Amino acid sequence: MKLTDNQCKHTPPPDKGVKQLSDGGGLYLQIDAKGRRYWRIKYTYNQKQHTQHLGIYPAMPLKAARMERDKIKLLLSQGINPKTHQEQQQRAEQKRITNTFEHVARKWHTTKAEKGDWKPAHATRVLRQIELYLIPPLGSQSIADIEPLDILHAIQSVERAGKIATANKVYDIAHAIFSFAARMKLCPYNAAAELKPELQQAKATPYRHVTDTGELTALLQAIDGYTGSPQVKVLLQLAPLVFARPSELRLLKWADIDFQAACYHKAAHEMKNGIAHIVPLSRQALALLSSLKPVTGHYEYVFHNKAAGKPLSEAAARKALSRIGWLDKVTLHGFRHTASTLLHEQQYSSDWIERQLAHKDPNTTRASYNFAKHLEQRRQMMQEWADFLDSLKD
Repeated sequence: MKLTDNQCKHTPPPDKGVKQLSDGGGLYLQIDAKGRRYWRIKYTYNQKQHTQHLGIYPAMPLKAARMERDKIKLLLSQGINPKTHQEQQQRAEQKRITNTFEHVARKWHTTKAEKGDWKPAHATRVLRQIELYLIPPLGSQSIADIEPLDILHAIQSVERAGKIATANKVYDIAHAIFSFAARMKLCPYNAAAELKPELQQAKATPYRHVTDTGELTALLQAIDGYTGSPQVKVLLQLAPLVFARPSELRLLKWADIDFQAACYHKAAHEMKNGIAHIVPLSRQALALLSSLKPVTGHYEYVFHNKAAGKPLSEAAARKALSRIGWLDKVTLHGFRHTASTLLHEQQYSSDWIERQLAHKDPNTTRASYNFAKHLEQRRQMMQEWADFLDSLKD
C-alpha cells in the first residue's frame, strides 16, 4: 500500500530501533527513535541485494522520493549499478563545486607567478583585474558551466564604464584562464576563444612626448633648472640620454655600471622582455652618474631615496615634471618616443635604434638574441645623440 504525506509526517517514532514504512517498489521511509526520517530503497543488482540512501524527509518530499526510485529502476533496466552511478554523480558535483571560476583563476595566476613568467608588479596588476572585473560576475560559477555570453557580458560591463583598454586586457586574462582550464580538462573548451571580435578595440595612444626641437630645448633647459633632490634631477637628465624604460632606469644599480667600458648592463630578469641588455653611456651620461656617486654611491641603487630607504618611486619623476611645468606634455617614458622619432629622422639605422630601445624582434627567440649586436655602432649613435641634445641647449 502506498504511503501518504500524512503518514510520512505524523507516524510516531519507535521506542527504540527503527520503523520502516514501505511505499512499494523497494522504496521505504525509515524512522528512528529520535524521530529522524530517511528515504531508502532496496534493489537487486547482479543477483545481490543492495540498500541505498536517497535523502532526508521532509527536505525530500514523498513525490521527489518516488521520482528518485523511478530513476533507479531506469538505471537497473539499463544494466547500470545505481550506487556506482550515484557516487559518480556526487564526484562530478563535488568537482563542479570545487572548480569554480574563482578557484581556477587563482590557481592559474599562482602557477604563472611561481613560474617567474611575470614581474611582481605585473602579477599584482593581473590579480587585481581578476578580482575587480571577473570574479564578481563569474567567480562562484563552475568554470565548466560558463558560456561565452557570460564572459562577454562581464567584459562589456567594463566597456560600458568607458574603460576600453582595460576591457581588452581583461579579455586577454579571461582567454588565458579558460585556455588553462581546458588544458587541465576542467572545462570542455575555451569559452572565451571567439569573443575578441565582439569587443571594442582600444586606440593605441603613445606616451606624452615632444619631437619639436624647440620644445625639446625648453624641456631640457627646464630639467637642468630643477632644484629638487640630486637623485631626481639626474634621473630626469639621464632619461633622454639613455631612453631606457623608466622602471629599468629607476632601478639601476651601481653594480650594473662599468665606468671603464662606458656602459651599464641589465640582467634578463630585470628587463620587460626578459632579455639581457647593454646600454652604452655617452660622456655626458657618465658625468651625470659620477656626480651622483658621492650622494648614493654607498647604497645599492643609483637613484636611492634616503627618506624611504629604497629606490625612487614612479611618482618622483611625475612630481618633478609637474614642478617644472611639463607633466601635461611629457612622461619619462616619452623620451623613448622622442629619441626614436628624431634618430630615425637623422637617418640612423632602425636596427641600431630598436636594439637600443631593447625592442625584441618577434621572429627571434630569446636564446638566439644577441644583446651586444651593433654595440659599437650604438655607442657612436648614443654619443652623437648626447652631443645633439647639448647643442639644443647651447
